[in-house]
Amino acid sequence: MKRLPSLLAVIAVLCAPMLVRADTDPVNGVWNISGQVEGFPVTVRCEFERHGDQLGGVCHDDGTGQAHVLQTGSVHGDQVTWTYRRRFLVAIFEPQYSGQIDGTSMTGAISVAGHSGAFKADRE
Repeated sequence: MKRLPSLLAVIAVLCAPMLVRADTDPVNGVWNISGQVEGFPVTVRCEFERHGDQLGGVCHDDGTGQAHVLQTGSVHGDQVTWTYRRRFLVAIFEPQYSGQIDGTSMTGAISVAGHSGAFKADRE
C-alpha cells in the first residue's frame, strides 16, 4: 500500500508532458464557428485534434447536431485548413475551410460548390 502513492507520482510525471502539450497547442480543442456563404448562415462546432501538421476531428451542425468527420485537415504555423462531407437533401457537399488562428480566435474563408464566404471562430 505504501507503493501506491509512489506509483501515482510516477504516472503523474509521465503524463504531465502530454497534458501540457494539449493545453498549449493553439489548434486542439473545441471551436465554435459561424459565418455565411452567399448569404446562407453556417454554424458548426468543431472538435480538432492535431497530429503534427495533420488535423483530425469532427464538426457538428449547430441546427441538426449531425456529425461530420474531417476528410482532410492541415496546420502550417497559424494557418489551418479542413474539409468534411455534408449531405443536404440528395446532394453531398464538401465545404473547405481556410483560417488563421490568433490566440483563441480564428478568421477565414469557406468555399463550397463554387460559392464562397467568410467565418469567424472562438475556442472554448
